[in-house]
Amino acid sequence: MKTKATEIVTAFMEALETKEFDKAATYLSDSFQFSGSTPLPLNKDQFIRYSSDLAEGMPNLSYHFHDIQEVEDLLGEGDRVSAAIQITGTHTNTFQIVPLGLPLMPETNNSISLPVEHWEYVIKGNTIASIRVEQVPGGGIAGILQQLGIDIPIIQ
Repeated sequence: MKTKATEIVTAFMEALETKEFDKAATYLSDSFQFSGSTPLPLNKDQFIRYSSDLAEGMPNLSYHFHDIQEVEDLLGEGDRVSAAIQITGTHTNTFQIVPLGLPLMPETNNSISLPVEHWEYVIKGNTIASIRVEQVPGGGIAGILQQLGIDIPIIQ
């Protein structure tokens, strides 16, 4: 059975998957934080730009969102939902990830398939307050750059 929290997360991930970034932003709180996949946390605007920049370079970017489940809230943070994500895509366009300070990266035509990562969402009210990404070897932005064959430091 889907709960309100899982419905919010599912709708958000569907908006990301279909590259409807303005719609995705409506599911995030103004104080939203994304952490674990990038060297430093990203706020709402930075996360939406980060996601949009990745999709610019990899038009077939997919999150392969699955195994969504509500998690018991032991910390009093809000409703918690976890899901498995496996990012894939092919780098067919030049792009730049502005929130991370990365330069323009010409297309490599390399495909990526990151390991499955677990994302934990905290929902407060009707918006997502935070997403914490489980750090796994070969995951996150470092894994993306490695699989694309791009050897540049991430300055954020």
